[in-house]
Amino acid sequence: MDVKETVRKLVKEAVEAHMQKQTSNKEIKPAITVLLTYSSSKKHEILKAIAEIEESFQVTVVASKEWASALDNKEILLLKNATNEDLQQLWSNTDLLIFPVASFQLVTKLALMIDDDKELTTAIQFQLLGKPIIIANDEVELGVYQQVLAPYSLQEKLQRNIRTIQSEKVKWVSLEQVAKVAKEEHEQFQERQPLILAKHIEKASRERRNEIIVPENSKITPVAKDMARALQVHIKKNSKHTP
Repeated sequence: MDVKETVRKLVKEAVEAHMQKQTSNKEIKPAITVLLTYSSSKKHEILKAIAEIEESFQVTVVASKEWASALDNKEILLLKNATNEDLQQLWSNTDLLIFPVASFQLVTKLALMIDDDKELTTAIQFQLLGKPIIIANDEVELGVYQQVLAPYSLQEKLQRNIRTIQSEKVKWVSLEQVAKVAKEEHEQFQERQPLILAKHIEKASRERRNEIIVPENSKITPVAKDMARALQVHIKKNSKHTP
């Protein structure tokens, strides 16, 4: 092999090694779900917000047929075509749920834990898995004129439902704050330590399970450890917990 060919080969190997290193060092974006099914008068602002969210996250957009045309340059999952398996994958494999647009129906049903459609079932499953939910309130928050004219009892009913979902760790923010709050909520979610208690071991034992799988950063109480030994229930920590 002549000198030029040797140099060319060495340069090629150096470039390939550099590119491989850059790729391996590239940050992998966290996976989240954006659920876009309710109508809105602010389509441009919502699409802009989704673009901002995509700067920090790997986004799975689940959309209604009405939103599909506005999202023609994105890969989406049509909600009406989503199977139970598709939805379970979202619940298990994405860390956070965002509603860029909401409705009074969503707020009411979520406050009452009514899961009679795919949107509400998805939201409740995220809650049951302890995963953050963010709702943009622009279409639901009453304006000053509405507050002046709407009956007080109706306003109080809405506020009661909003307070309920907020107490259940649902973030209620304006659309322009969604991307920022999503990053903050995801960071807190990653740092959160699920607590394994004795009652969890007892339940596993009653169900005749000899193993439970918990997130890697779980904190196990001493009583739970003692009970697990006594009842012969193995606690397995998993870096990616799938229910």
